[in-house]
Amino acid sequence: MPDALRKHEQFMREALALAAEAAEAGDVPVGCVVVCEDAVVGRGANEIQRMGNPTRHAEIVAIEDASRSLGEKFLEKCTLYVTLEPCAMCAGAIVLSRIPTVIYGASDPKTGACRSVFEIVDDPRLNHQSIVRTGILEEECSAQLTQFFAERRQEPLVQSNDESPAISKSGVLWLVPTPIGNLDDMTLRAVKTLREADVIVCEDTRHSSPMLKRFDVPKKPLLSYHEHNERDRAKEIVERVRIGQRVAMISDAGMPGISDPGYRAVRACIDAGLTVTALPGASAMVTAAAASGLPTDLLTFVGFPPQKKGRVAFLQKILAQNGTIIMYESPYRLLDLLRDIETITGPNRPAVVAREISKLHEEYVRGTVSIVIASLAAKSSIKGECVVLIGGDMVQGGI
Repeated sequence: MPDALRKHEQFMREALALAAEAAEAGDVPVGCVVVCEDAVVGRGANEIQRMGNPTRHAEIVAIEDASRSLGEKFLEKCTLYVTLEPCAMCAGAIVLSRIPTVIYGASDPKTGACRSVFEIVDDPRLNHQSIVRTGILEEECSAQLTQFFAERRQEPLVQSNDESPAISKSGVLWLVPTPIGNLDDMTLRAVKTLREADVIVCEDTRHSSPMLKRFDVPKKPLLSYHEHNERDRAKEIVERVRIGQRVAMISDAGMPGISDPGYRAVRACIDAGLTVTALPGASAMVTAAAASGLPTDLLTFVGFPPQKKGRVAFLQKILAQNGTIIMYESPYRLLDLLRDIETITGPNRPAVVAREISKLHEEYVRGTVSIVIASLAAKSSIKGECVVLIGGDMVQGGI
């Protein structure tokens, strides 16, 4: 075998491995690598289903990865290997990144892509000529696609035309809390549940995949579930549970549904008469309250405060309460929030800020509002997600 062909097959096999990972996660198996001087500088697999984004094709993911690796917008010294011929959108991305050579494995008449590749990359107005080669490991690439769609045809449909489908007794939606910082906080029951689940719903599949690998959770379909697709995905989750699937929902950190997506899916499953179970586990709100030193007989959790509209009225209302108020805030807006609170309550209201909970640089800043502001303002920077706790209106004195 000529050295050039051997090299092409080597890189296409890497793309095939990425495609297999995409298939196991529920995406159409397309993988791509970008090579520069015989080294892989960019990797990508379809993330369309996992990210809930129709533009996350393997080629685009790999090109973005290569640009980050090389620190270059244009990839004029690179070769792109992809298991399936690029579609028109991906061909456009290839042209914009000025990749001179494109090599793909299988062709698919449904995409009509081969024509679009040649028309776009050879357009003289783009001042860019591209070499396009096909047929590298064509049988393997084609077989991978064929097997994927054959298996999907054998699976029970999630959607049903039956107006009153039978409810499976085995289906369940598990809410699985994940560590808020220290991975050792993962519970044995949470790991067991994730291993037993048929599908895992993640706030961000890219964030969750390394954690699942860390706890030896077998590869299985991962569904993205975030604020932009929450309504539609909730309907899908209901149907999956209805037909008997065990669905585990996780967020990036902590308990799903608590200042994270999850409520709509839980409500939809309950309304459909399906089983919803929440596992106990890590929670920044509870952890911070326990260690704050503020009264815990009456706690009011309000999540993230409004950033602009209605912010003052919101703070005035919650700060008039007697219990300990708990809220989350970004480190970039933390001082602004505390100064707003000081304006409303005065400088002597008891306050605690907890940040980097369970991590190496965990910190609790305790004192009056003015003392906490001064302590944080003296730092060169504030990092980590923050929990802000304010003593109730009847609490007097310092901490």
